[in-house]
Formats: sequence, C-alpha cells, structure tokens
Amino acid sequence: MKQANLLIVEDDLISLKLLQSFLKTENFTLYIANDGEEASHLIRQKPKDFFHCIISDYLMPNKDGIQLLEELKEDPEYKKIPFILQTSANSEAEIQRGINAGAFYCLIKPITKETLISVVNAALKDFKNHREALTTIEGINTAFPLMKSGHFQFQTLEEAKHLSNFIAFLTKDPDNIGIGYLELMINAVEHGNLGITYDEKTQLINESRLHDEIAYRLSLPENQEKYVTVDLDHSDSDLTVTITDMGSGFDYEKYLEFSIERAMDNHGRGIMMANKLSFDALAYSEGGRKVCCKTSQLKI
Repeated sequence: MKQANLLIVEDDLISLKLLQSFLKTENFTLYIANDGEEASHLIRQKPKDFFHCIISDYLMPNKDGIQLLEELKEDPEYKKIPFILQTSANSEAEIQRGINAGAFYCLIKPITKETLISVVNAALKDFKNHREALTTIEGINTAFPLMKSGHFQFQTLEEAKHLSNFIAFLTKDPDNIGIGYLELMINAVEHGNLGITYDEKTQLINESRLHDEIAYRLSLPENQEKYVTVDLDHSDSDLTVTITDMGSGFDYEKYLEFSIERAMDNHGRGIMMANKLSFDALAYSEGGRKVCCKTSQLKI
C-alpha cells in the first residue's frame, strides 16, 4: 500500500504526543482531531477513500470514540475504514462494546511502539485485502438466480480473494459478507492446508516473512495436492457456503469470540469478524477442518 493516511482522535495532549512520536518514523501521514466531533468533520472534508485507518481514544468530550465509530459504521462511504480503539487495561466491557460496534482492533493502555505499529499494520493489511477482494463482477445480478449449487476448489490466497469476491456479490451486502468468506478461506489455506500455527504466524508477520513462507509451503511436495473446497447451496431463502480444508483441524472455539488476551496481536481476528459481522449462522465441524456459514441476504 502507498503511504497510509492515519487519523488520530485523542483529547489528551500527552497521549497524542506519544502516538505521534511512535508513528512519525513509519510510512504514515498523520492527521489529528481532538474529539469525535472534530474527527467527523475532518473525515467528511476529505474524499471517501482518503483515510486508511483511524486510531481513536474511547473517552472524549463532545463525541466519544464509540459514538464516532457507530456513526461511521452506519455510513456506506466510511464503514470499511479500519477503526482502532484505545482503552484502559481493566476495561473489558469497553472493549466488548467496541467489538460489537465494529472496532476489531484494540490498543490497551499503556502501549508500546512495537505493539502500536503491529496493530496498525495488521489493520492496514486487512483493509487492503478486503478492498482488493471486493471488485465489481459484471453480470452477477442476471446470472445468480440461475445458480442453485456450486463446487469450487483453490490453493492460494490470491484464488481465495477472487472466489470470496465472486460469492460475496451474490448477496445484498458484499462488503461485510465478503470479509467473512475471505477470512475463513485465508484460515483454511494458512492454518489448515499449510499448517502455519498461531504463534508461527505472529513471528512471521513480525519478521515480514509470512508471504514468503506461504509460497514456500505451497511449493512443498506434501502440499501439492492439498486444496480447499467450497460448496455453495442456494435456496429461495438463504445461501449456505461450506469451506473445507485438508489440514488436521484446530481449536476453533476460542477464535469465535473476542479475547482480551489476543486483543493487540497482529492477527487472529478473522474468524471472530466473520462470526460477528458477516453471517446469520456460522458453525465449525470435523475438528475445525470444515466451516458452514449461512446468510439470508440474497441478491434477487
């Protein structure tokens, strides 16, 4: 991604200076607002895709971080901007409220430069992946009523982006539902077929080696015949998509909900985002190798 435009929303001068000092050495252009009301005005003065990420304090005068977040999530022009919420270490209820409102990235005070950069980069990377996946596909509106079922298979993350994009545009809400499909497909490739563990992914991201490691593992003989399969079932009332990998499974339960222990990790939000944001129902089976997700938001 080109140089990212970050908006910092913070009313406390000391906290603001700390964030600026941590971020100024990175490839970011920083913009400042002192509360949610000022931030709202600034965002709407710029083009809709101007800001790539917002870092906001929770408690502020005039309009707090949650109110700003809820306002942006209700606006189709701005609801996809990654929103990082700052809160205190003993405020799990505040964090849960933020998650429910759509803030899937958290900074728990006090923060370190390493943690801040890691969370910001994670948000920017997810934003880039989701935006790339949601390109327009001509003819879907006409063709979709004819499709009652489908079977697909893929191996790479690039293929996952294209397929998640295609399926998402069969629904009324391709933005939110597409995020869910993509995150589940990424998990099926990385953790399922390629066996990259949670801790390994954390280290690979920190060392900027995740892309290379994925390419290497895809080239290994034992992974040449591993595919992720996607089965689609379209009825008059809903669309059911089942994603199955060829891995050994994983402990999926702890990733379905928010966890304060992983709140500031540089990954690990995808399944929770899919569960909270994208579908009417989501259920894993076969020890985590298969996930079934259902939506009634059909494009008719």
